[in-house]
Amino acid sequence: MFRAVVTLLICGIVANPIWSRGQSTQPSPVSNALPGPSQEVVSPQPTTAPVSARSFVYRAENPHAIADYEPNPGVVRRMVDDLVMAVTGQQTVSAAWESLVKPSDIVGIKVCANGAPLFSSHPAVVNAIVAGLMDAGIPPQNIVVWDREQNLLKLAGFRSRAGGYRLMWSEGNYDPKAVITSPISGKLIYGDLLFVSKQPDTLREEVAPDRVEKEKKRFRGMDNLSDESHLSSVLTHAVTKVINVPVLSDHFLCGLSGALFNMTIQNLDNWRRLVQDPVNGDPSIPEAYADPRVGDKVVLHIMDGLIAIYAGAPIGDANYAIHYGTLFASKDPVALDAIALKLIDQWRIEAQMERASKIAKYLPTAFTYGLGNADLNRIEVVDVR
Repeated sequence: MFRAVVTLLICGIVANPIWSRGQSTQPSPVSNALPGPSQEVVSPQPTTAPVSARSFVYRAENPHAIADYEPNPGVVRRMVDDLVMAVTGQQTVSAAWESLVKPSDIVGIKVCANGAPLFSSHPAVVNAIVAGLMDAGIPPQNIVVWDREQNLLKLAGFRSRAGGYRLMWSEGNYDPKAVITSPISGKLIYGDLLFVSKQPDTLREEVAPDRVEKEKKRFRGMDNLSDESHLSSVLTHAVTKVINVPVLSDHFLCGLSGALFNMTIQNLDNWRRLVQDPVNGDPSIPEAYADPRVGDKVVLHIMDGLIAIYAGAPIGDANYAIHYGTLFASKDPVALDAIALKLIDQWRIEAQMERASKIAKYLPTAFTYGLGNADLNRIEVVDVR
């Protein structure tokens, strides 16, 4: 019954409101209003930057961080504090966060609620990040926690409270002007921006020819096929800086649900076409992250490895879960994912499974896009405390 419920949630049967708080606030910068007439949109062009000769991934381990799927908030807070100080080279937690964001920023914390409640980003990790941001002078109303689906966020334990962060979700709230195209068409489902439940009624009024052409371009009749995806309005309109908090997890479609996946696939509608065979996220995931509207906003990645999943994701399966008690942090999402993929491969080999890297081909491609280092020989893992 539990897996059935979670599976239904992942199918996207969620409500439309995009944010919720424990007290009344000013309206969110993201509107739930329907988009106006479609306009031709020119997507920002990705820019390729040279990759550093070496990348650093910082690791904090503590056997007391989690037990029986219950994190220890005090231990987790110390781990997060130590990691952010190590990554930034600062001596205090407040100075570390101040080096990444400023009080005027709207700071988004992008979690991964897939696999909730056991196998998602943990509220204890997010609460530790929020506490550090507040120490650095970020007001709580300027902190947004978000993912794709409202129901999964709540199932994972994320709640808006008076005086706390805002909770937002993407489904039903995609930006019609933030389009990412791909030559592969996908079947639209409920929650995708261009999904239509039936053909428009054109019998009651005369329709101008130009409008007919626009409608044909927007969708292909009852087939609901589209080669367009739209970015979350939370990412494009609500937040100015992002702390990315993915999970240490495989993914049955693209091999790895890591840092790159969490900022791209989890922020797009009509995403299934981008990770299914034969593409498996290559090159769609690095292409999307290279978009300035996505990657340029991210200032830090903190991977939640308190529970590691090496098979059965995104739903998750306790038979393939490890109480790992580890958090990772890096400014290089590719290096972070490479370390995660190495661990997942090791666990899968021990379980006599195929390597996840067999289908996670998008990581080497991410290097060619200048997003970071995928070669383990160019990545140094640094243990903190």
